[in-house]
Amino acid sequence: MNERDRTVMEKNRIDVIPFQTADTGSPSAYDMFAQEDLKNRILLINDHIDEMVVDEQVMCILRWNAEDKDLPVDKRKTITIYINSEGGSEFDGQALIDVIRASRTKVKTVCLGMAASMAYLIYIAGHERISFKNSCFLMHEGELALGGATSKTKDTMKFFDDMEERTKNYILDVTKIDNELYEKVYKKEFWMYSQQAKELGIVDKIIGEDVDIDVLF
Repeated sequence: MNERDRTVMEKNRIDVIPFQTADTGSPSAYDMFAQEDLKNRILLINDHIDEMVVDEQVMCILRWNAEDKDLPVDKRKTITIYINSEGGSEFDGQALIDVIRASRTKVKTVCLGMAASMAYLIYIAGHERISFKNSCFLMHEGELALGGATSKTKDTMKFFDDMEERTKNYILDVTKIDNELYEKVYKKEFWMYSQQAKELGIVDKIIGEDVDIDVLF
């Protein structure tokens, strides 16, 4: 990513970290909502998944686990991650998946509109997974572009073959998707609405069918 792209992304993305208005130094409306969300342990992924998005999520989850370290697991305040994303970097996303799965404090993932590609993999890391009726999910094969010497390219391909196998085993471990179905669909664009995702063990509860919206609060 070049400096211009990074600057554009910074201008257009919504951070979970609160800020103050430059003109007056007083909190903006967004700042007040962000402060309240952080107090209630609410995080949001609504952008392309990259190191900036992931670092914020990871640091919050680690900090809250540190705050909770002397509390029994059942007495800890749940962390909620709202997701509406088309995906992004697998390297960065895997870091967040590892932290969510390792978290002793419960992490609940909620799909608002779409959890596609890497966002789907992050969603299924949640200890509890909730969606709305028309939330949609995409599972597909990762994309890779290579360049350079042939021998080095072969080394990289070998590494990505291993990453692909790890991703497959992770999906089979945390959902009801079996090896036969995975092999059938992973090279396709496998889209699902919430009901099918629930049948496959991707979604635990659908708001409006299994639970009321109050479950989010």
